[in-house]
Amino acid sequence: MNCELLATCSALGYLEGDSYHKETDCLESVKDLIRYLRHEDDTRDVRQQLGDSQIVQNDLLPIIVQYRQDKALFDACIRLMVNLTQPAVLCFGKIPDDPVFRHHFMQVTSHLQAYKEAFASEKVFGILSETLYNLLQLDWEQRQEEDNLLIERILLLVRNMLHVPANPCEEKKVDDDASIHDRVLWAIHMSGFDDLVKFLASAQSEQQWSMHVLEIISLMFRDQTPEALVSAGHARSAEEKQRDSQELEALRQKEHAEKRSRTLQRGTRHSHFGGSFVVQGLRAIGEKDVIYHRNLNNFKNYTHDQGKAVRRVPKRNRQAHDLKEKRRSALNVRLFLREFCVDFLENCYNRLMYLVKESLIREQTQQHDETYYLWALSFFMAFNRGNGFRADLVSETMSIRTFYFIERNVTNYYEMLLTDRKEATSWSRRMHLALKAYQELLLTVNEMDRSPDESIRQSSNVIK
Repeated sequence: MNCELLATCSALGYLEGDSYHKETDCLESVKDLIRYLRHEDDTRDVRQQLGDSQIVQNDLLPIIVQYRQDKALFDACIRLMVNLTQPAVLCFGKIPDDPVFRHHFMQVTSHLQAYKEAFASEKVFGILSETLYNLLQLDWEQRQEEDNLLIERILLLVRNMLHVPANPCEEKKVDDDASIHDRVLWAIHMSGFDDLVKFLASAQSEQQWSMHVLEIISLMFRDQTPEALVSAGHARSAEEKQRDSQELEALRQKEHAEKRSRTLQRGTRHSHFGGSFVVQGLRAIGEKDVIYHRNLNNFKNYTHDQGKAVRRVPKRNRQAHDLKEKRRSALNVRLFLREFCVDFLENCYNRLMYLVKESLIREQTQQHDETYYLWALSFFMAFNRGNGFRADLVSETMSIRTFYFIERNVTNYYEMLLTDRKEATSWSRRMHLALKAYQELLLTVNEMDRSPDESIRQSSNVIK
């Protein structure tokens, strides 16, 4: 570790048991670290060294828990943590292709995963919730510029933590077991931070935070599906039980077949000449039948392409792989998220989606922020359809303007897909989100057609 960095970290203080003892120049040391981060090189060396020293776990989190009354120190620590927890993709601009930079990228990501584990604490989120609640109690004329900055930094810090990807090598969790992401969500719920998010989404005086709120909500629900949340807490139906038993039986049969195949391949005595066989009905290049020169137990895998060199598919023509693994969260997390969805649809959805769309149309947001809007539209409208459809809860996004807005985005993504070949995968993912949102609008129109209310059926005819 760099000598200056080491000296600065040592000047913060030290952790003894559960209590933290800060040094006299602790605040100046935090400001120095912020300055060092501003001048780090392309490999993000300062960030990596601070991650190796576990500064967030051993210093910054204990400081904000123990010294939250010291406003200047608390603000500086939050500011430093927002910088340290930035997504690795933002730090490097993109996922690097160069092996050296890819290694640094992976190192930064692993430090972020360690930070996320430390943040999965009710005590930490309790402090953040309490601070945010006190700031939101202030009227707009009482609120200073630094108060608004602190609100934004707390929201960004929570956003950064929720954004950190899971480590598949370390987190080998089964369904219904609590992952680190689930533990962070549970800490958010137990500290009451989720209620503050709903307040920010619905309060007229807090509309400047609408984009941050939508980002946090989309990251909270990133591993969930609307269908899984709708069924959470309901007794498992006979159909679900039968489906689970069929999946289990299929896996058992597959394992048995693989075991039998391995036994057959293990010959009792070695044969240098496996024999030649004529495969009747399978034509070779000419008019004659195929002659097979290998052992018969491998014949089921036979194709005419055996022995040929595999043709390399150009990178730009390769199919994009969805790396997200489907995993069911712990039941208590799913129940809390289900309640969140119900409350959000009843009290916040229409207002928040209106504000976000206005910001997108006026281009007051950052690049590609419309993907959060598209995701929220498809997710919450699908949840509404499954959870006893009510057209009034999603009235804001059921309009001709919304259809036009999504169609325009689909066209734009398609054109960029053809012209910007280097980023084709990113554009295709955005286009997929837009198409899913359009599909959800059509499914909702279909649901409106079957409504017993005459006015709702008339509205769907107007849209069509």
